Amino acid sequence: MRYPTPGDYQDALQVPQVAFTDPTLQQAELETTALGLPRVITGAFAAVFQARTRTRCWAVKCFLTEVRDQAARYEAIARHLREAALPYTVAFDYQPAGIRVDGQTWPLLKMAWVEGTPLNAFVAAHRATPEVLDELAARWRRMLADLDAAGIAHGDLQHGNVLVAGEPGDLQLRLVDYDTMYVPALAGRKSPEVGHRNFQHPDRDEGDFGPYLDRFAGLAVYVALRACRQDPALWARYDTGENLLFRAADFFDPDASPLMQDLARLDALAPLVAALRQACYLEPERVPTLEAVLEGNGPATPGGLPLRRLQRRRAARPPRRPARRPLADRLFAPALVVLAAAALAFGALGWTLPLLAALGLGGVLMGLSVHRYRRLPVVRRRHRLRREVHYIDRTIDRLRQEIERLQHERTSFVHRTDTLRAERLAELRDERLAHHLKHHFVGTASSFDGITHKVVVRLKAAGIRTAYQATPERLAAVKGISDESRARVGLWRAALAAEVQDDLPEALSPAEERRFQRRIHQHLSALDEEIERLREKIRVQDVERRQVLERASALPAVTYPGYLGYLLRLRALPALHPPRTAPTPSPPQPTEPQPTPSPTPEPPPTRPWWETHPQPE
Repeated sequence: MRYPTPGDYQDALQVPQVAFTDPTLQQAELETTALGLPRVITGAFAAVFQARTRTRCWAVKCFLTEVRDQAARYEAIARHLREAALPYTVAFDYQPAGIRVDGQTWPLLKMAWVEGTPLNAFVAAHRATPEVLDELAARWRRMLADLDAAGIAHGDLQHGNVLVAGEPGDLQLRLVDYDTMYVPALAGRKSPEVGHRNFQHPDRDEGDFGPYLDRFAGLAVYVALRACRQDPALWARYDTGENLLFRAADFFDPDASPLMQDLARLDALAPLVAALRQACYLEPERVPTLEAVLEGNGPATPGGLPLRRLQRRRAARPPRRPARRPLADRLFAPALVVLAAAALAFGALGWTLPLLAALGLGGVLMGLSVHRYRRLPVVRRRHRLRREVHYIDRTIDRLRQEIERLQHERTSFVHRTDTLRAERLAELRDERLAHHLKHHFVGTASSFDGITHKVVVRLKAAGIRTAYQATPERLAAVKGISDESRARVGLWRAALAAEVQDDLPEALSPAEERRFQRRIHQHLSALDEEIERLREKIRVQDVERRQVLERASALPAVTYPGYLGYLLRLRALPALHPPRTAPTPSPPQPTEPQPTPSPTPEPPPTRPWWETHPQPE
């Protein structure tokens, strides 16, 4: 099913009384652009409009794609948010048939408009004020803890979905866009989105959906806030307008990230930066909470020990031989051989039920192997990159559709220039005529044949004071006068209009023509600027797409048949360059800051990647 585009919604909402099915929204006025169209904020999966009534301001979210179980998801989220009553969220109303576009109804989400400054804009404005960033970081930490305690994960913490309200000293955080929100009632489902690439774990996919979703993004944002507090110059070097210092490439390969290298030189941030680098190599569900990191426990390691304890334990024992395969991988081949032999034996003996049981266990074993294959870091990462490319392709397609709509609007506007000029001339003629009629009061109408003083009194009582106001419509509503009197008043008005008829302009004056041309030029320039802005967005997306494809091509090609051969000990998986082993962070030294030498690149791992990244049993 093809959902409407942002342009389709804009066209429909030019008449909100017809487009909306909600009685409140039908009476609302939408914020408009310089072109007179409803102003739209376009995201990956929705277009948001601002609608204002006499007493409230609403955010109207119109969807661009279909999401499975969307109504049930929003119902569960709304119910849990009401019970939690946290100050960071806003109540909303999901309407399955809330807006009409071309005769068909589509869902929308109605939410109170949240006033505030986007997170990145707030940091940009206060990056030179350490005490404000300290307060913001503290508020961020408290919000993450409150959400975690309530069993809530926003799922897409990023600069555009976090608004900062209030004044320094009383800052408040507000969250918007609940499309990817997790609440306990949604356990077992998949995530409809994977969040903004510049904030999310590099291996997150739609299968990652649980209370842990905000841990990675929460840690990354906190590190960025503390980094800007320590070195405000980082903002000028790494801000893109779509991030908070970090970009997706920084998470995909932390060791090659210039930003990570700059952060490593800030001694006060050493534990936080080390925890974030380590988190980039963990599975999303194993990333620790921000509280755990700040309490000094650090990220969870494959052995389940805090990073610092594991570091001390490793330092106290001699080097070991390369780790063996995980136990589940070692047992797969023997278990499959036993089940195959049992199935053959039961089949030969004609034992149907044991045969079916052996085949069923074999199917379960193969299903487990498929599950473990999909959970391999390199497979998860490749899947995430494919989703990135798909997302970028959809974004580019949507931008091109918007450009086509604007180009069509521009062409239509150029073709209507003569009509617009004629309309402007008609306006000037009407203004000149109105100016003349407004200076002839109905008191002088009594001199016109057939208009008595009584008729004049009736006209004044009806609010008709001048010839300009004596229109046929208003005359028809005057009580106490005859139709003949109405006709004579009309003739009096027509005679006054005839007096000025020869003075009405037949064409625009040179000054009016210049003003008209200036307005035409301004309108066309606004359209051209918007088209160029969209084209620049496409160029940026093209660069992003190439970078994502380069990351995907650098990953080892690990197919399921190849992985199955590895489990059966028939072959080895390629030991190319997967995600490299996570760096072991060093604890900060409580000494005076010393010049930090440039980090040297780590050598590639000497063991196969599947051994350097053991999977959970």
